[in-house]
Amino acid sequence: MFGYEFVDLDEAAKVARRQSLDLYASVAQWSIFPILALIQLSILLQWTITKCAREAPRSPHPQPMTIGRSPWVTRTRESWTKFRWWADEPLRNGWFTRGETMLAGVWTAWLLFLCVFQTGNDYLHLTKRFGIVAASQLPLHYLLAMRSAYSPIQLLTRLSYERVIAVHELLGKILTFIFALHASFYFNFFVQKGWLSKRIRDVDVITGSISFLMFATMSTTALSFLRHWNYRVFYTTHILLALIVIDLLIFHVSHIRVYVFEMFGAFLLLQLLRQALTRQYSGTIDLVPGTNLVQVVIPLPTEKAARRFKPGQHVHLSRPLLGKVSMTSAFAMRYRTNPFTIASVPQKDRQILLVARALDGNTKYLANIARSLRREDTSEKSIALPLTIEGPYGAAGSFPDFREFDRVLLVAGGVGGTFTVPIYRNIVEAGREENAMPVVRARVKFVWAVRRLAETKWALPDQKRSTEPSLKDLELYVTRKVAMEEHGGDDHQGLMEEFELAESETFNREDEHAKNHGWNIEQGRPNIPRLVEEAFTGLTGRVAVLTCGPQGMVAELRQQVKKWVHKGRDVFWHAEPFGL
Repeated sequence: MFGYEFVDLDEAAKVARRQSLDLYASVAQWSIFPILALIQLSILLQWTITKCAREAPRSPHPQPMTIGRSPWVTRTRESWTKFRWWADEPLRNGWFTRGETMLAGVWTAWLLFLCVFQTGNDYLHLTKRFGIVAASQLPLHYLLAMRSAYSPIQLLTRLSYERVIAVHELLGKILTFIFALHASFYFNFFVQKGWLSKRIRDVDVITGSISFLMFATMSTTALSFLRHWNYRVFYTTHILLALIVIDLLIFHVSHIRVYVFEMFGAFLLLQLLRQALTRQYSGTIDLVPGTNLVQVVIPLPTEKAARRFKPGQHVHLSRPLLGKVSMTSAFAMRYRTNPFTIASVPQKDRQILLVARALDGNTKYLANIARSLRREDTSEKSIALPLTIEGPYGAAGSFPDFREFDRVLLVAGGVGGTFTVPIYRNIVEAGREENAMPVVRARVKFVWAVRRLAETKWALPDQKRSTEPSLKDLELYVTRKVAMEEHGGDDHQGLMEEFELAESETFNREDEHAKNHGWNIEQGRPNIPRLVEEAFTGLTGRVAVLTCGPQGMVAELRQQVKKWVHKGRDVFWHAEPFGL
């Protein structure tokens, strides 16, 4: 096949082949270090260009940035910005970005080269090379899955977990492809030799075959449409199979055990770091009246605990258990988690506020708990429950200081406000502390589009809070009232009854409350092109655009901002995945 033959080797030739296999596996594994070195070099160059191109304001109050005089520095900065913008665009909606795809293509080509280089005409050498080169990438694959701010990959690349996990998913697909070739070549060898019926009963073939099927299952359930369809299937499958496949590969062949032990070390480190970020608090679960939103309020006992969390980050909330808790149920609770965006400013509010739309899975379960507690308890005070959260996570932890930008535009849609509201509050309240409110209001704009005004109730000032949110001058667009038939089905009957009871008595009150608090309320949808035009005209400095909402809204906003990037404007762009 393709010039390869079944070659009979003496013992010396077999030893030489084994040495060659180990050598190229080591080269494949250590190849990541030149990539990391290039990333460090690019970070240094970017920092140097930024320092040369502009001088940061020395005053805490916003000032226009001074552009450097060197034309080459300006051109380099503009070219780099345009390239990053191009690389960050997805190939298609819901697909990987161009940059991620390019990286995957280069890495795939490199690994395939290592699989075939200097294999001669030895078919078994080629077959074994595919297996060991792919196995050498498994420790890196597990490190890329590490969900922690202390992840070695995140620390070295300064990328958020969301960006690193996309590379993890791509590497998983690459390794599945290479492992598939390794298995196919071996089964072809067994068939050609007439050994298939005997070899499929051997331990190495059984463990290898099952391991490949598990790896293919993990790769398949990681597909975006399957994750969105049932996050629980994806998450549970990954946790269980990632641990089981380590045990199986130990019994596959002895010469990959060094990589298997490294895999186990990465898996153990991941669990230790996750445990270090896991805390149990006492909190409450309630429904937002007149909506299908559920909110979780978790008071933070100390200032030190509050400083751990930043606006715009997210945590993973474990499914709370009611009644008697056994060891089995506690374990299940620990691994039945969902990500929720922190909708408060923890250092100001001394609490974590989580808000989500009650649809299926954990959000529906939380809504049912809130509804059950409301029926059982007639007092106004909510019943506190033990709640376990893991985190914080998210790119917001490494956001720049937005006081250094000449203009900031925040755009949210629906529950995307849980991401933008705390960021807006943080910027405005920092300006209030610096007595720079007029300047802040002139350069920061927050636009929020919701279906119904009641969906903003969680963000309205609460007289019970010690610190009142700073949400003045917010532009709120109410697109329409939610029709009852949109939420059809018996499962939503209890929530729909609450809609009917609350709608008439809460809408007018909330409308008046919002207007009294300085909100500019409009009917219909925001004019995205006009918002972007206003954000970029009248100045030449840096502009930050942050958004969270439906894909259509985010895509339209990105297209409008893209025009200004191509004009050479310095733009910080961040789109938070909807639902976080």
